[in-house]
Amino acid sequence: MKKKKKINSLAGETPAFFESRDAFLKGLLEAASRLSAAERVSFYYYDEKNALLRLMMRRADGLSFEAEESARPSPDSPASETLASLKPAVFSNKAGHFLLAPFRVGIYAAAASGEAPIQGLIRLERSPKKKRFSPAEAAFAHEYIGEFMRSYYKAEFVGLNKKYSRNLSVITELTEIFANSLRVRDSFKHILAGIQTYFGFDRVRLYLIDEKAQKLKGELSSDIRGQLKSIAYEEIPLEAGAHRFADIVLGRSSGVFMERYKDCVLYMPLVVQGTTIGLLIVDNLLSQQKIEPGELAMLKSFAGQIGLALDNVRLFDKVEELSLYDELTKLPLRRYFNQRFQEEFYRAERFKQPLAVIWGDVDYFKEVNDTYGHQIGDKVLREVGRVILSNLRKIDFPCRYGGDEIIILLPQATGEEAQKLAARLALEVREIKIPVPFSKTRELTVSMSLGISTFPADASSMEALLAKADDALYWVKSHGRGQIALAGDVEKTQGMRDEG
Repeated sequence: MKKKKKINSLAGETPAFFESRDAFLKGLLEAASRLSAAERVSFYYYDEKNALLRLMMRRADGLSFEAEESARPSPDSPASETLASLKPAVFSNKAGHFLLAPFRVGIYAAAASGEAPIQGLIRLERSPKKKRFSPAEAAFAHEYIGEFMRSYYKAEFVGLNKKYSRNLSVITELTEIFANSLRVRDSFKHILAGIQTYFGFDRVRLYLIDEKAQKLKGELSSDIRGQLKSIAYEEIPLEAGAHRFADIVLGRSSGVFMERYKDCVLYMPLVVQGTTIGLLIVDNLLSQQKIEPGELAMLKSFAGQIGLALDNVRLFDKVEELSLYDELTKLPLRRYFNQRFQEEFYRAERFKQPLAVIWGDVDYFKEVNDTYGHQIGDKVLREVGRVILSNLRKIDFPCRYGGDEIIILLPQATGEEAQKLAARLALEVREIKIPVPFSKTRELTVSMSLGISTFPADASSMEALLAKADDALYWVKSHGRGQIALAGDVEKTQGMRDEG
C-alpha cells in the first residue's frame, strides 16, 4: 500500500517566511514547486469586484519573481469552476499539464475592516513531455497550499508592523515641515518649495483627487525661481481619455507625449495604503536636462513621504471640520460663526454692503424635551437644520449658536430680503411632522420665533447687530411666538407706545 504524504507546512517552521508578504509567497511557491515537481508555479489573487485573476508572483527556472498580469476567466473555464467550488482541478492542453489549487483564507485586516477573505488560486505547470498531474497529487497540493495559506496572517502582521514603524519615521521627518506653518495649506507650499530647492527642477506641480467630485484638482505649482502659485483653476475629470494626468492616475497607457519626454518629466502618483490620493509632477522641460537615476530614486522615496503628509493633512482637515460643525443639525458651531461673522462684518463695512442677521429658536423646545424626551427633541433639531440648509444661498452662513438657538448671517441682504427668507423658513418648519407613536396625536409639529436685524440700518457694530436681533426675537417670544420681527419695526412699535 502506497504511503500517504504527510502534510508539514514549512510556514510553521521557517520564521524567514514571515519577514514580508513577498518572502511568504516565495516560500510558498518554492515549496509547492519542489513537492509537486512543477516547472512553473504562479500565485493569483482573485479580484472579485472586477472578476479578475491578478498574478502577483511566479516561480520558474528556480527563481521567484513578481509579475503583473490580469486575466478574466470565462464562466466555463477550469479557473472559474475551481474558484466557485474551491476544489482543485487538473487539465491538459497543447501547452502542457496544469493543476489549479484554490485557496480562501480570512486574515486579520480583512476581518477587522469587514472585507471579504483573500481568495485566489495557485497554478502549477508541467511541460507536455512530463506526466499529467494525478488526482492524488491535486488533493495533496490543495491540502498543502491550504495549510500554508492559513499562516498568511503572520506575514501580514509583520508587514503591517514594519509599515507602522516606517510611517512613524516619516512623520518624524516631516514634523519640521508642519511645525513651520500654522495653516494646513502652507504645508503644501513647504513641500513643493523643498522639492524644487533640493532637486533644482524647472517646475513642480501638485494635484489632489477630489473623491466626491471624481476630479483631479490642481493645488500648487513651483517654478525654478522658487515662485509658488495656485493652480486651483485646473480641474480634470477622472475619466479614461479625459487627460493624460487622469490616465496616469487611473493606471492607463502613458501616451505619446509622456514617452517622448520621459527623460525630463516625471509623473508620480501619490499612493497611501494602496489608494491614490494625488499626482506629483516634476519636469525639466525648459532646460531639457535629464533627470538622473539617483534623483529619481530619491524623489520616489520622498514621494511616499509626501503622500503620507497629504493624507495627514486630509485627516487634519476632516478633524477640523468635525470640530466646527454640529453633528446633529449639520450646522456650523458658535466658534466657527464668530470667525465668519468678523469676516463678513468687515467686508460689509469696507464695501458699504448690507448685512442681515436672523436669530431664531424653536418654540417651546424645553417642553418638547420634557414631554417627549430628548430623542424626539434631537429629531426636531435635525429637521430644522435640514430646512435651513436647503433654503440658504451659498454665501449665507447658518450656525447652531447653542441649544435650540440658531443664527443665520445673510451677506448683501436687506431687511426685506431677510424677512422673506425668514418667512419661508418659518413656513417650512411648521410643515415638519415628527412621528410620536406613544402620544395621542401620533405626531408632533413645531414652530420657530425669528428676530432680524440689519447693518447699517439697525446697528453699526457686531455686538449691537447681534443684540438688536436678540431683542427682536425676545419681542416675538413675548407676543405669542411663532412669528417674525424686524429690529427696526420693534423699535418703532415700542417708541409709539412710549409716546402714547
